[in-house]
Amino acid sequence: MDWARKTPMASEGLSGTNLVRAGEHNQRVILQAIRSNTSITRSELTTITGLTPPAVAKITNRLLEERLIQTSGKVLGSRGQPASKFVIRPEGAYALGLNIDRDHTTLVAMDFGGRVVDRACMEGHFALPEDVLTFVQTQIDRLKREKRFNMNRLAGIGIGIPDKLGDIPLPNKPAGYEIWSQIDVGEFFSEALALPAYIENDATAAAIGELHFGGGGPYQHFIFTLMSAGLGCGLIIGGQPYRGAEGRSGEIAFIARSLFQPSQDGIVQDNLSLYSLYAFLAERGVKVSTPSDIRTDDPAHADAIEIWSRLAANELLGTVAVLNCALNPEAHIIGGRLPAMVIERICDLLNGLLAQRLPHAPAIANIRPARAVADAAPMGAAMLVFQNRYLPTPEVLMKTEYT
Repeated sequence: MDWARKTPMASEGLSGTNLVRAGEHNQRVILQAIRSNTSITRSELTTITGLTPPAVAKITNRLLEERLIQTSGKVLGSRGQPASKFVIRPEGAYALGLNIDRDHTTLVAMDFGGRVVDRACMEGHFALPEDVLTFVQTQIDRLKREKRFNMNRLAGIGIGIPDKLGDIPLPNKPAGYEIWSQIDVGEFFSEALALPAYIENDATAAAIGELHFGGGGPYQHFIFTLMSAGLGCGLIIGGQPYRGAEGRSGEIAFIARSLFQPSQDGIVQDNLSLYSLYAFLAERGVKVSTPSDIRTDDPAHADAIEIWSRLAANELLGTVAVLNCALNPEAHIIGGRLPAMVIERICDLLNGLLAQRLPHAPAIANIRPARAVADAAPMGAAMLVFQNRYLPTPEVLMKTEYT
């Protein structure tokens, strides 16, 4: 999917600076403007960024030389020569996106145009850092052998990983798994792979992936709830990820069940993960250990899944209702490694429950399935590389109005 399509606030608020020694920032602003507008002329870039025409000409020439952009036809102006239109050059840069979780490791390779050019997944429970590193190194070696793309253009690796991965209690967690919470994950992979590494919470990475490659593009404010081996949510506010004061926003897994169901113990995540679904199916004689084992077309599976989906929707209801009323999102998107039909069913059930239980709410956001589905997190992780290496940061970038 093309990441160069327009997303909310992608070009709105872009502001360059004509200050001395601001060349890198201005180049990032120009790249973002080209990326968000698909194709654009120098005159349009001048209008959007506020940079002078000579500055825009100098930067676009540099980007052409660096092969990060390319021309794509010309447009006739009211006078003078036809103006060149610029687009992102997909082969200009590549990024790896790695999603690490308790039940799988997924690696994608993405070009600068946002197309996934390679994908590999290692199913396996509670992989240790060395296991994941071996998997990633094996895939990189394969990419080199197959010459899938110019490895000299590989800009880095983004990693989407649950916070405190090794500390959260889960069934069958092995001894030694706490090492994930004892190492600097970014440093570990960066040193071993000799690549820049960028780390993000997996739910926030998934929200970024959905924003750029899924169904989040039309929205400036949405919630992404990730239901995989664990539970979490990523927040997109004002078209940008919101991480909170300590980078721990969206940790809905740890909400006590008793807040909404006084007779219940434990936390919300206990009954809202793949592991809880596996256990529920096992109690009914259905043995599964990976998402692909779940057969929604098998009556033995389908009946149990329907019951679990109803229980899951009721478990999520209180949390979703609070998020809806507190944040007033345009949409609440649910994705992850649960089978697509299960996610769709939970969304339908939640929409019905919210309509019943929130009769006085001024606005209720629609709950809907993710479009990026299971790969939102690794795709969002790959996007981290491009954001850090080539695009401007929102804090420096945004201005409130045009003049």
